[in-house]
Amino acid sequence: MKLDMPRKLLILPVLALPILALLVGCAAPTVPKEQYFRLIATPAETPVATPLNGIVEIPAFDAEGVLAERPLLFTADGGRKLEQRNYAYWTNSPPQMLRDQLITYLRSAHVATKVVPSELRVDAKYVVRGKLRRLEQTANPTGGVIEIEVALLDEETNQLIASKVFLAKEPAANGNIDDAVAALNTGMNQIFREIAALISQH
Repeated sequence: MKLDMPRKLLILPVLALPILALLVGCAAPTVPKEQYFRLIATPAETPVATPLNGIVEIPAFDAEGVLAERPLLFTADGGRKLEQRNYAYWTNSPPQMLRDQLITYLRSAHVATKVVPSELRVDAKYVVRGKLRRLEQTANPTGGVIEIEVALLDEETNQLIASKVFLAKEPAANGNIDDAVAALNTGMNQIFREIAALISQH
C-alpha cells in the first residue's frame, strides 16, 4: 500500500487536465475594450483674406436621431442603413464635438474679430449655425463620409447672409475604425476650410 500512494498522487493531476480544459473552453469570450475617438481640427495655414468685422458666435450643431449619439456609425449601402459600432464611441456628442472644433479652426483662420461659443452669451454680430447630416464609416468603398449644412446669419436682424451644404467623402486604407476616423478627420478639415472661405466672402 505504501508503494501505491505516490502513483495515485501522480494520476490525480493527469485526470484533472481534461476537466480543466473543459472549464476553460466553457469560459465566456473576452469582451472587447471600449474605444473613444475624437476629431481634431488642423490649424489654418494662412488667415482668410477678408475677415468679418465683429464677433461670430457658434451654437452646437443640430443633428437628428442617431447622429446626435456618441456611438460611431457604419454604413455598407451608401447611407440608407446605419449601424452603431459596438464598443466605439466619440469622446463627446458629434454636434458638440464638431462645433468646438469649428471654433478652433475659425479662430486659427482669423475669420472675424472673435469667434466664440454661444454659451458665453456675448453681444455677437454674426451667428454660424450648423446641421450635421452625415458622419459615418463606409464600406464599398471603405472610408468616411461627413456632410454639414452651414448658415451665416446677421445676429441682430436674423437675416440669412449665406448658406451651403458641405460634403466630403474620404477613402481609407482598409475597413478598420482607426482608418475610418482618420478619413473623417480629413473630411472635416476640408469642410472647415470651405466654411472659412464662405464666411470671408461675405
